[in-house]
Order: sequence, then structure tokens, then C-alpha cells
Amino acid sequence: MLENILFGQGFHILSNKHKGIALALVSTALFVVVGALVRVLSERIHVFEILLFRQLVFLVILSPAIFTHWQSLIRPQYFAWHSARIVGAFVALSLSFLVVANIPLADATALGFTQVIFVALISRLLLGEQVNWQRVVVIVVGFVGVMLVIQPSFTSSSLNYIVLGLLSALGAAIAVICVKKLTGKDSTTNILAYQAVFVGVLAAIGAWFNWLTPSLYELMLLLAVGILSSIAQWFGITAYKYGEANVVSNIEYVKMIYAICLGYFCFGEVPNQLAVLGAGILMLSPLLPRLLNRLIGKPR
Repeated sequence: MLENILFGQGFHILSNKHKGIALALVSTALFVVVGALVRVLSERIHVFEILLFRQLVFLVILSPAIFTHWQSLIRPQYFAWHSARIVGAFVALSLSFLVVANIPLADATALGFTQVIFVALISRLLLGEQVNWQRVVVIVVGFVGVMLVIQPSFTSSSLNYIVLGLLSALGAAIAVICVKKLTGKDSTTNILAYQAVFVGVLAAIGAWFNWLTPSLYELMLLLAVGILSSIAQWFGITAYKYGEANVVSNIEYVKMIYAICLGYFCFGEVPNQLAVLGAGILMLSPLLPRLLNRLIGKPR
């Protein structure tokens, strides 16, 4: 298994909880590294071309499963939900690549956390799910943290990328809701395969009009984006197999530490005190429900 190759034999002696945490930490780190690679590549290569290579690599990795389940793939069900997922994923990926290429890495990462706001709203409106007051507090506090990190100046250029970042988070939220709706109805292979193929097709159309033949160095980086994205996604999913969902999902906020460090060492992006405060608020916000329950005397 991939996790055994990375962590070695020591992986077996970890408890399931710590296996989940370890995998989640690596997954989030790899996603931030992918963002940094996209930043480097986007100096010459268009984001659609980067996304196309990402999808091609993912499709190659997924091809054994596609070959095994091809009969179910050619008879698609739940067309509307799959279509919405594909559109949401394409919007999320393409716009996130565009945003990370043009604003500080920590800012782009912080904007991605607004996804939880859109997920809460959409799940309430479309799925009828209730959002309790503790969750509302977490969302509001998290949003304050995001604003402190990005500190929008409301100049035209800055505002444009903030809006694009929010649209990317909305697309990601739509994709998450669709996956949640499809889980248990359609196979995981079908869900992943349709996304890999049709997001790739949409990226190919955009790349056709913006194609620039990559150098050998750029080609290696493009392949790295695809490979690291696939590994990160695999580790992220596998982390939930070992660890508790609430613990693993909270690891996501460690992305802010990775983004600030990578932005500083690779791109010379120095966060100010407000940005550091915002990052701290973001990372602590998932702990609020437990703290609030203790303060009002309820069991966890």
C-alpha cells in the first residue's frame, strides 16, 4: 500500500487514530506543495494546460479501475448529480489554480476554507440538513480568520482574485454536496472516473486555445502536479478509513501553517501580524464546539 511505502514499517505500529492523523498531515502538505508548483508553472503555462495534465495523470492512475468497471461507466445513472459535480469540480480546480498563481499562497489557502460556508448553505437548502448554533459559530469565526489573513484592500485587482477564490470555494462545495448525494447510490469508481474524464475534456478545450509546449523541466513539474495531487487525494481518503472523521477533517486547517511557511521560504511572502492572527483563529475554530459544550456544561 502507498502509505506503507511512504512511512515504512513503522506505520504498522501506529494506532488507527495516529495513522489517520499522519496520512491527513501528509495529504494537506502535498496539496499545498501542488499549489506552489502551480504558482511556478503559471509563469508560462496556462492554468487550463496545468489542469489538463493533472487530469491525464489521474486518469492513468485510475485506468485499471475504469477498465474493470467499464460496463457500468457506459450506462451512466444520476446524470444531473454527476453533471453538477463535474461543473463544480472544474470551476473549483481551474479557478483555484488561477487564484494561487496570482495572490500569496496563504491568502489562496485561506479563501479555500470558505468552502465550509457554502457547504452549510447548500446542504441546508438542497438536502434539508440542519446547521446547529455551534456550527454557525465555527463558520462565523472561521470567516473572520479568513478575512484577517487576506485583508482585502478592495482594489480592482485584489478584489477580482478574492471573488474568483470565493467562486472556486463555491464550486468545491457543489462538488462535495454532489459526492455526498451520490455516495451509496453510485460506485466510487464511477464518481471518480466521470470527474477525471470530463473535467479533463473541459480543461482540454481551454488548453487548446492557450497551448504552449512545455520544456522538459516544465513537463516534469506538470507530471509532479498530477502525481502529487493523486497521492494527496488517496491519502486524504485513506485517512478517514483509519481516523475519526472530526479529527481528520480538522487537520485540514494545518494547511495554513504549510502555506505560510512555503510562501515565505519559496516566494518571499511575509505575513503581517494580522495575517498570523487570522491563521491562528482559523486553525483553532474547529475546537470551538468542544469548548462551547464544556462551557455550557454539555457532554462532548
